[in-house]
Amino acid sequence: MEISLIFLLFLSVLIIWNIVLTILVVKLKKKNDQFFETDKKDVYEYLESVVADNKKFNVRSEKVERGLDEIAAVMKKGFQKLGIVRYNPFHDTGGDMSFSIALLDLEDNGLVLTSIHGRQADRVYAKPIVKGKSSHNLSAEEIEAINKALGQNE
Repeated sequence: MEISLIFLLFLSVLIIWNIVLTILVVKLKKKNDQFFETDKKDVYEYLESVVADNKKFNVRSEKVERGLDEIAAVMKKGFQKLGIVRYNPFHDTGGDMSFSIALLDLEDNGLVLTSIHGRQADRVYAKPIVKGKSSHNLSAEEIEAINKALGQNE
């Protein structure tokens, strides 16, 4: 009788333990289903698809980075700094019809374009600019336009 009582007690403990484990497994399955949110039932299958997607993402990311590098190289050479000065070089004509425009890239290379308006004719001059300087003689207005483009005379 003692043995059957011990056996019954042991069986009761095992049944309770089985119920506790079943509840834990059900909770874990719910968490697993919420985490993966997929129709794939196999964790390994899901992880393989994640790794494959990650490889595709890395390839696209490298393409985007190369494209951005190309765009940055083009933008570096494009005119990004502008300075303009309007003026009247001759006091007998009306208005500030003459101008000097400095167009510079990120490395301060570019040109200064000057148009001088007169009664008889308009004259246009273009002078190269390298590192913010020109090997040609510059007028005060051209120097002012370059300084504006460089942000030095605002």
